Amino acid sequence: TVSENGFPITKTYFSIVHPIVTFSDSGRNFNFDSGYTVGFPTGINFLQSEKVAFSLEFVPFISAEDGTSKVSGLLFHPGVIYRNIAGFNFLTRLAYNTNGRYGITAVINRPIVKRDKVNYFLATPIPIRFGNELPTSVTFAFQFGILF
Repeated sequence: TVSENGFPITKTYFSIVHPIVTFSDSGRNFNFDSGYTVGFPTGINFLQSEKVAFSLEFVPFISAEDGTSKVSGLLFHPGVIYRNIAGFNFLTRLAYNTNGRYGITAVINRPIVKRDKVNYFLATPIPIRFGNELPTSVTFAFQFGILF
């Protein structure tokens, strides 16, 4: 049922995420150093109030290296959105990737253009990953998206 203030509300989105740099015990790795990886986060947000939402996101990643490209993993990325904090949104997500890595992701998100039926946003995801016999890693990324 819908409450007096219009909640819950369902929104969908599509975005592009570019990992910038990853830090681990193996050192620092910049995207573009030996190849390029890009992701396409697609999801649905269930807004419960002006302050809280639940989000389900799927992110296929494509990697290109040495003249060839491939899907390098599909990330299942559920989480909670803490909304409208001084004009920003803060997201906490769990991360389960078909490439064998798992972890958590913190995201700072800001709407940059708001329209009646569509919003454009910028985000800074910070994934922390474990598993698949690789060292723990922390990545900083840039994301641009459209919320419908």
